[in-house]
Amino acid sequence: MRTTAVKRNGRACLDAFAWLAWLQDEPGAAAVQHWLDAADADRAECVTSVINLGEAYYRLVRVQRRDEAESLWRMAVRGTLPVSVKDATRRRVRRASELKSKHAIAYADAFAVATAVEFSAILLTGDPEIKPLEGEENLQVQWLTHKS
Repeated sequence: MRTTAVKRNGRACLDAFAWLAWLQDEPGAAAVQHWLDAADADRAECVTSVINLGEAYYRLVRVQRRDEAESLWRMAVRGTLPVSVKDATRRRVRRASELKSKHAIAYADAFAVATAVEFSAILLTGDPEIKPLEGEENLQVQWLTHKS
């Protein structure tokens, strides 16, 4: 019996904006779901920084959605969701810090960019702070539509 490798369509990195769009069924949720479905079918890979997962968590808790925050956290870290959660290693913290020192972005956004670049992933976001970095640092972005 011969095993055939499935051709992957790429890799996506989810930031907090992407997680929240997906969880709250906002514009952009379908694009996130597309990547998660592809990863679940082993046609793509999804990654996220634990920092961005934490950002989505605290933002949900702040708006009285603790159960949803807990569920997201558990599913992501236990591997129930088809996403690889990347820890904040010393090297990744330093890389994010370098990005933050050079660009007017939030520290958590620096982790999203650093993670996307490190793993050659398309960053799924709608965060306008990231716009000036698109194309720099080998960053590719799939823009999620803002909720109007």
